Amino acid sequence: MNIYLFWFIQLSWGIVINLFGLLITVILLCLGIKPERYNHAVYFEIGEKWGGVNFGGFLFVQKNASDRLKSHEYGHSFQNLLLGPFMIFAVTIPSAIRYHVRNIQAAKGIMLKPYDDFWCESWATRLGEKHSKCK
Repeated sequence: MNIYLFWFIQLSWGIVINLFGLLITVILLCLGIKPERYNHAVYFEIGEKWGGVNFGGFLFVQKNASDRLKSHEYGHSFQNLLLGPFMIFAVTIPSAIRYHVRNIQAAKGIMLKPYDDFWCESWATRLGEKHSKCK
C-alpha cells in the first residue's frame, strides 16, 4: 500500500483512533522522546516489558521491541484502515480488556492460551506479516 493512501485513510475514515495516537505523540515529543518509522507507521519505544499498543498509524511499544511485536502492532493499523470508527469498539477495547485479564490470570498462575487465540490479535499478526518486512 502506498504511504499517502495509508495516511489519507488513517486521517479520514480512521481518524477516531488516530486522534488518541496523535495526542500521545505530542506528549512524548514534548518529553523529548523521538519517534521512528516502521514501514508507513510512526512508533515510539517507551517503558519495559509491557508489549505494545496501537492507535492507528501510531505504534507505542516497549524498549527494544522485537520486529514481530512491531509487525503485530502495525497489523492493527490495517485493521483501523478497514474498520475505521468501529475499530475502538471492535478491536481496541476488547483487546485492552483481554490484555489486563491475561495479566491478572498470569499473576494468579493460571495457564494462558496463546496470545493469538483471540480473533483480532491473530488477524493483526497476519496483517502485520502481510504488510511489513517481518515474516
